[in-house]
Amino acid sequence: MKLRWRRRRTDRISWEAACRRVARGAAYLDTIDPGWYRHVDPDRLELADGALCVLGQRYGAFFQGLTRAGLLNLSSAPLGSLSPVDYGFLCVQGVDETMQAYDYALLNRAWREAIQRRRQREAEALAAGEELPEFASAAHEREADPATHE
Repeated sequence: MKLRWRRRRTDRISWEAACRRVARGAAYLDTIDPGWYRHVDPDRLELADGALCVLGQRYGAFFQGLTRAGLLNLSSAPLGSLSPVDYGFLCVQGVDETMQAYDYALLNRAWREAIQRRRQREAEALAAGEELPEFASAAHEREADPATHE
């Protein structure tokens, strides 16, 4: 029984699975934080490091990013959180360190490619004279309305 459980976990570790997970995570970020990829340095990207991962670079730290991106909901509502593993922000859990390192390597590569694709599309749109939509900044970057402090 335990062997079957472990096999299911390791089946989730492949290039195809990493690409699917990252595509889901990148699409999610596109929806909630358009332009997020501008704030992530692919050369420094390291998902195993909470400060250098996608969420760490964008929001300051991995766990801070989980809440700011709405992936982790600390309310009392059941099932209020999304799986950072399923969205490509965290390696598969419940496997040995070698498999986790391999999963992180695949995820790093997939995120770099996702970032590059978005940057390339943006550059092509600008070169074609297309007007890009105004991107909303993350909530933590917005300045407070000065009128509320008067």
